[in-house]
Amino acid sequence: MAQLMMHREVLAGFGKLPAKVQKKVVELHRKFEIDSTQASINLEKLQPMTKDPKVRSARLGDDYRAIVIAPDKGDTFILMHIDHHDKAYRWCENKLFEAHGAIGVFQVVDVEQVERIAEEFNAEKHVSVVTDYRLNELNNDELFQAGVPEALIPSVRAVQSDDDFERMADYLPPEARQVLYGYVCGMELDEAILEMLGHSGAEEIKPDGPGDFSHLTEVISMDLVLVEGEEHLREILSEDIEAWRIFLHPYQRKLVEWNVKGPMKINGAAGTGKTVALMHRAVWLAKQLGTGEKVLITTFTTNLAVTIKALIEDMAPELSRNIDVTNLHQLARSICQRGGATGRVAEDNDKDAMWGQVFTHVDEDIEFDQQFIRKEYEQIVDRMGIDNEDDYLTTVRTGRPRMVRKQRKKLWPYFADFQKELVKRNLMTFEGTVHQARLVVEQGRFSKYRYVLVDELQDFGLEALKLIGNLSPIAEELPNPLCVVGDGHQRLYSAVPIPLSRAGVDVRGRSRRLKINYRTSEQIRKWAHGILAGIAVDDLDGEDVLIQGDRSVFKGAEPRVETVEDENQCAEAILSWVKGLLAAKGDKIRSHEICIVPAMPAVVSKLQNEGIETLELKARQKDPGKSEPGVRLGTKKRIKGLEFKAVALLLNANTTEKVSRFEDYVAATRAREHLLVVNVEPVG
Repeated sequence: MAQLMMHREVLAGFGKLPAKVQKKVVELHRKFEIDSTQASINLEKLQPMTKDPKVRSARLGDDYRAIVIAPDKGDTFILMHIDHHDKAYRWCENKLFEAHGAIGVFQVVDVEQVERIAEEFNAEKHVSVVTDYRLNELNNDELFQAGVPEALIPSVRAVQSDDDFERMADYLPPEARQVLYGYVCGMELDEAILEMLGHSGAEEIKPDGPGDFSHLTEVISMDLVLVEGEEHLREILSEDIEAWRIFLHPYQRKLVEWNVKGPMKINGAAGTGKTVALMHRAVWLAKQLGTGEKVLITTFTTNLAVTIKALIEDMAPELSRNIDVTNLHQLARSICQRGGATGRVAEDNDKDAMWGQVFTHVDEDIEFDQQFIRKEYEQIVDRMGIDNEDDYLTTVRTGRPRMVRKQRKKLWPYFADFQKELVKRNLMTFEGTVHQARLVVEQGRFSKYRYVLVDELQDFGLEALKLIGNLSPIAEELPNPLCVVGDGHQRLYSAVPIPLSRAGVDVRGRSRRLKINYRTSEQIRKWAHGILAGIAVDDLDGEDVLIQGDRSVFKGAEPRVETVEDENQCAEAILSWVKGLLAAKGDKIRSHEICIVPAMPAVVSKLQNEGIETLELKARQKDPGKSEPGVRLGTKKRIKGLEFKAVALLLNANTTEKVSRFEDYVAATRAREHLLVVNVEPVG
């Protein structure tokens, strides 16, 4: 029986087709399932009109045509494109549709387009010259192993600079584009293939020829999905379903289904699909649960936990019953309550009162002010669960100003007094709650989870790392006990990086980095990374992160940066920008796809006075999406985990603090296509 695979672009454009054509697509699939040879399907060959003899056309009413690629070998057909009769035929006339002989994936190749670009390179140089450009180090066989179709290898040979590569890359199949980008950035070829494709190529199923599609349903593809029945078809054609639920990059899929003997770590910059991979992995692991076993997903922030919980319930309603999703704070409180630990979490006013009591007796010789002492306690003593002087004197204080032993000894009495105040008032800090929860688990008063997954790892303190290690069955040496996910670029709550190894969690040999950005354009990605220029970013386990080869899958407009003198000018600039987006023709942007962060009162008033609806994003509530219109308003921390087509980011031009720069990075990378940056810089 024939199988029908569907290309991502068909799904992306399906909602724009007339209703009667949409019904015809469903009918086409139904007929295919019954008998792909039946006359009513009427698959017509289009040669000599098309370059590729495998191209077929199927009628979808009087004016629309479906372009279907028929195999030379096997019974897997591919629905590639749908459009008006003449446009559909023009779209496919110069393209080749092939299974690549080295990496096995299905590729679409426009040879004439790529050859034209190569001719332009040579014409600009007046002569075809070979330079020392890195791509010249690869021979033809190596270019083929990198995913370049044989027909395009001569044209790729014309690339002699990074500018050439940028222009050519848009016309290469995505697999070849990503591998070659990694290579020109300095990776070795084998490394680039592994990092970008998730495999070495050696283990992939090789087709007998470019028309052999018999293996395609077994190959992880970025762009194809096998349609398994009419119900599945209706689901994937749903306007509400997100592309990430259908398509995973091969490297993401490898991590989702990676069987490991110990803890594993995934890191990657904003927009690389870390949370997507984590959710898919949670569902994959939930399918393997035994009776009474459960999966835990925990995050640092409440809003991300709320978002993940809703998405998991939507992805896998039945399995979600066995997947607990909660943020770290709520997890620790629940463990403490069920384990019999007592004590209320101290509010800010409680802490102010206790520090006030501690500072009634201050050593006149001490060279540190009260703010420094409080930060030292919060970022070092509290986050690392230190409760005695000896441990404080020997602890590593990465990210904090250097202090000698004598200075630390002078500070410890203040920390000891604060801890006494907590005990006296039966209070706990947030980190103290995590510490108590860890003790409850260690003492066997709380059942462990079969699988534990952690997002936002960069903001977990030492006690939190120990807690998740104890909640997972690492000690029992069960497979896949713990999967941690994070990004040092998005460190918002923890100024001091703490390696996993310090908590006894060993991920050596089981650590991978995602490099392909799906959310933000390349222009926005580069601008956002520039915010953190000069700041060392860690890989969550004690080493500097390597961003070599990081890349976005699409390009867009350059971020727009404006400098204004006050809130009123800021409001005018943002109003003009929002009105322009809402009025733009083409791919229309709706109000809920725009976010302003943070929202100053003058900005909100200006929008509302112009009749533009707004909606404030609130704690512990997910974004309602298109069901509730309104330009989104939020804090830089609250929009973490969300994405919008357009983001307006307000900066304080005088702010240089590291924490603020991390917040700006997070906010900027929420933008997919448009980013407005407004510097408020008063004159004088």
